[in-house]
Amino acid sequence: MKRFLVLVTVFLVPLLLAGVLMEVLLRSIPNDYEKKKAYLEANSEKVNTLILGSSHSFAGLNPLYFSDKAFNASYSSQTLTYDFEILKMYESKFDDLKVVVIPISYFTMFSNLEGGVEGWRVKNYIIYCGMKTSRSFSNHTELFSNNLKVNIKRLKIFYFDGVSNQVSSELGWGESYKSQNATNLVESGKKAAIRQTRDNIHSQKYRDIFIDNLATLNSITKWCEKRSIKLVLFMPPAFQTYRSNLNADQLNTSIKTAEEIALKHDHCVFINMMNDTAFVSGDYFDGDHLSEIGAKKLSMKIDEIVIDGN
Repeated sequence: MKRFLVLVTVFLVPLLLAGVLMEVLLRSIPNDYEKKKAYLEANSEKVNTLILGSSHSFAGLNPLYFSDKAFNASYSSQTLTYDFEILKMYESKFDDLKVVVIPISYFTMFSNLEGGVEGWRVKNYIIYCGMKTSRSFSNHTELFSNNLKVNIKRLKIFYFDGVSNQVSSELGWGESYKSQNATNLVESGKKAAIRQTRDNIHSQKYRDIFIDNLATLNSITKWCEKRSIKLVLFMPPAFQTYRSNLNADQLNTSIKTAEEIALKHDHCVFINMMNDTAFVSGDYFDGDHLSEIGAKKLSMKIDEIVIDGN
């Protein structure tokens, strides 16, 4: 028995040390989450316009084209839950916040990061942003939030290839959606629409997700109202092949929800820009994301709405 325990120890200790080392190395890779947190920690009291939401605002809204001091705190697959967490985390520091901008995309009201295919991103908000949104052990570690193959690839890319995975500008805008790297809009638009369409929004699963998101959106609205902050909700523009493959029920429910919230609150406005003809094929990176060209156009349009107050 004693020998068995020694053998087990000899076997497990190296594995434990290797795991600890990998966790440390993974956490040492610079990422956009800690970059954005560092900016807000140092500059939140100066921010006038805060951009939240998922990749549609990450790619589509560049703070450089806003009249007031703006910062983009959105990120790929970021749901309303995490938008609200950001507001709460820095509420005592947002001394001069005047406007909050959030996209209400086709999938927004029916998305839950924890239960989605990109649930591994939850650990980024916990480890690097200091949020307490999950008690799951795996969401508190780099090592167990992804499979071994993915983690080894990440280590290779950074430590051996010298490639950083940071893709946001100093003001938080996603710089990787370059027009010169634009995808086939016909194919990417259709694929994105199919991927973002829920099987049945009236099923118990999606009814529960919708109810949770509606409650969070109402909380965000009240949070802004209490502080006399304008809330700008918008449905982002999208290429024709994306729009033509959407489920009408899911789309109309999303639009109606945002419209009703805007009607109930004087400080809130909703703009449906999905069919905005001002955006042409050259403005898109893929079927539902704008390139830097389209981002400039959208940013200036949203800025006009913010300034004009309508």
